[in-house]
Amino acid sequence: MGSNDLNGKHVLIESGGGVGDLIMFTPALRRLKELHPQCILTFLTIDKTADVINRLPYIDKVICIRRGRFMGRYRVLPDLVKQDYFVFTEWQPQLLFCAWLLHLPNRFSIPRTGNPLTRTLHKYITDSVSQSPNFAAQTNAKLLSETLEIKLDGDMTHCDVSIPDAFEKQAVDQLLHEIGLGKNDDFMALSPFTSADGRDWSLTESKRLVQMVEKKYQLPVVLLGNKDRDVSRVSRYSLLKKTNIMQLIEVIRRAKCLVSPDSGPMHIAGALSVPCVALFSRDLPSRWAPKYDCYPIYLKCECSPCSSEIFNHCPYQLKCIRDITAEMVMEKLNVILEKRI
Repeated sequence: MGSNDLNGKHVLIESGGGVGDLIMFTPALRRLKELHPQCILTFLTIDKTADVINRLPYIDKVICIRRGRFMGRYRVLPDLVKQDYFVFTEWQPQLLFCAWLLHLPNRFSIPRTGNPLTRTLHKYITDSVSQSPNFAAQTNAKLLSETLEIKLDGDMTHCDVSIPDAFEKQAVDQLLHEIGLGKNDDFMALSPFTSADGRDWSLTESKRLVQMVEKKYQLPVVLLGNKDRDVSRVSRYSLLKKTNIMQLIEVIRRAKCLVSPDSGPMHIAGALSVPCVALFSRDLPSRWAPKYDCYPIYLKCECSPCSSEIFNHCPYQLKCIRDITAEMVMEKLNVILEKRI
């Protein structure tokens, strides 16, 4: 790894992944800005997750691909032409082709075998989070170090997230009031759903966990998530489908702890130092679990970890997540709650 001087240079980094994918870039981006404070750092992502990082002081600009809108990807071209470096951590053929046509410099991405656009790249990305068992934030730092020819050293285990403003905090006060909680009341958060149905935690086990927590700790359990499900039998405190991303961050920030599968809320809790019981299925805790105040449950099934393609057609009835019981989660929660209540 070299010692390239990025001061005064425009650097664009792309990730169109979910909330956790963005959060896992923050340690490397923070360190990049510390080492090259005059670098103009732009992050390209999708509109539904941009708020997660768009208030971080070390990112100069966050631009969005608006999926589903006419010419959605091409609306970012005015920002692309200003850049000195392009790091596409995912395959973006339309934007790569445009960058090549415009003779824009220093184009980096993961190569695609047999795809002619691979030849338009100046440098291939050889490090990939999906190929390494190491903590994703550390892999991202290595990826950026190699592509930009810099050395991103130091601690990569502390992640960041945008902090809600006063208006958003007041909105959460109202949301909690509507479900019968005061703004200063203690509660635990439970987010059983993910972006993929197969990784969701059982509502039957969720209900049993809520009953255990309420019986032992007299602690309300607030349900979070973005899926339209009937959870009235799970908990009477539901904010399901009621929060935007910034309100979700604020609710998690106020919670005594969070229970969640390996998904965005888990990463938000990690960035906010909120204790979390993380339920892992097809992926590795070593790769994704927050390094502090996280209590992962991973059954280490003989078929784990596996690819999303295999997981979506699992021959083992998704036992890696289905076999996680309320008792297993409660054992972890006891460690957390007995310190905090």
